[in-house]
Amino acid sequence: MAEFNDSDINKVVAIKISPKASKERLINQNQQLNGININENINDSLNNKLEIITSKNQENRIRILTYNFFCRPPPIKTNKCDYKDARVADFLEKIENFDIICFQELFTTFNDRKHKMICEASKTGLRYYIAAKVPSFFSKYLIDSGLLILSRYPIVENDFYEYYINISGDSPSNKGVLYAKIEIKKNVYLFLFNTHLQSSYFDDTPENIDTTIQIRTKQTEELINYIYNKVLKIPKNEIKNGKIILLGDFNIDAHDNIFAQERFKLPKYKHSEYEVFSKKINKLGQAIDLMKKKYNKHLYTFGDNEKEQGYDQVLTGKADYNLKQTLDYIWEIIPDYNLDIYQPHNEDNQNTINNKEDKNDDKIVVLYDTLNVQKFLIKDRPYQQLSDHFGISVHLKYL
Repeated sequence: MAEFNDSDINKVVAIKISPKASKERLINQNQQLNGININENINDSLNNKLEIITSKNQENRIRILTYNFFCRPPPIKTNKCDYKDARVADFLEKIENFDIICFQELFTTFNDRKHKMICEASKTGLRYYIAAKVPSFFSKYLIDSGLLILSRYPIVENDFYEYYINISGDSPSNKGVLYAKIEIKKNVYLFLFNTHLQSSYFDDTPENIDTTIQIRTKQTEELINYIYNKVLKIPKNEIKNGKIILLGDFNIDAHDNIFAQERFKLPKYKHSEYEVFSKKINKLGQAIDLMKKKYNKHLYTFGDNEKEQGYDQVLTGKADYNLKQTLDYIWEIIPDYNLDIYQPHNEDNQNTINNKEDKNDDKIVVLYDTLNVQKFLIKDRPYQQLSDHFGISVHLKYL
């Protein structure tokens, strides 16, 4: 069990699951979020499978995936059926290909799909996870954040920050950012921030669309401030040897909603949301959009519904059909401690760095060429994709 060190510990759970985890479903949601029952009978074939999976992770690579899984709680659905249980089962066939998975829209409320994902993932070696708890009866939210992080590596510290406000279709959900400090090896850590920002609903009024954009802009400021405050607390040597990664569904289209502009009366701004976000996130230091780094452009991750290519015809709503947006990102953040925001208030600040004398050892490096859009296309099913979003994956390498 991870140690809880931050102020919001009542909202976050971090658990290591033994390979001996029970195959039975755990029905009570709150009990399951606070622990996993352990079956005392060790399955030899399961242990052998874990050894095979571990051997696949060659060259000290860490395979990371961010994925909006579009698994909303019942009775919510887009068209006739979202096939939630079937899609969970299909994804579990692919889960061995990754070492760290960051989900959005994998909700716990009124269902046990997240719990099934956690239990089944543990059998493939993804034995550590963190998830925000289901909101209490007295909370202003009806639905949890939908955020989940699965990992083959120990999660030694965690936190959840709740955004101040969500509106429209997002108002019941406790949206925020889920933080994990993951120990890759001794004294080498990955600092991971998984988030899901306010959505815009293009079948709504122009006034309400404008409001969702304003709320999302406010959330980006909260997100950046949260990362900044976390980074300030990270010891200098851990920053040098580790890596800071921000990822998730930002609901900010890198193409400035060009296809939506053709169909709907959208607000006009001097600068695109992506430009504004990029400028703000770079205040933390150097922020690298990994997709743009590899391709010098953005591939679509949502609303790409070309029938001849076998893309989604079932899960996407009418207003979002063929919008062709890039909403999902992986960012590498390299802090620059010469910036004014990092200057210490006293000489004892542990994050004081002289960049000329203190060279980064690069104990974890991002392999930019490995970034891929994971479409998760599926055959012989009523649905063509495992989600209405595509996922994004990248490999890191530790030395």
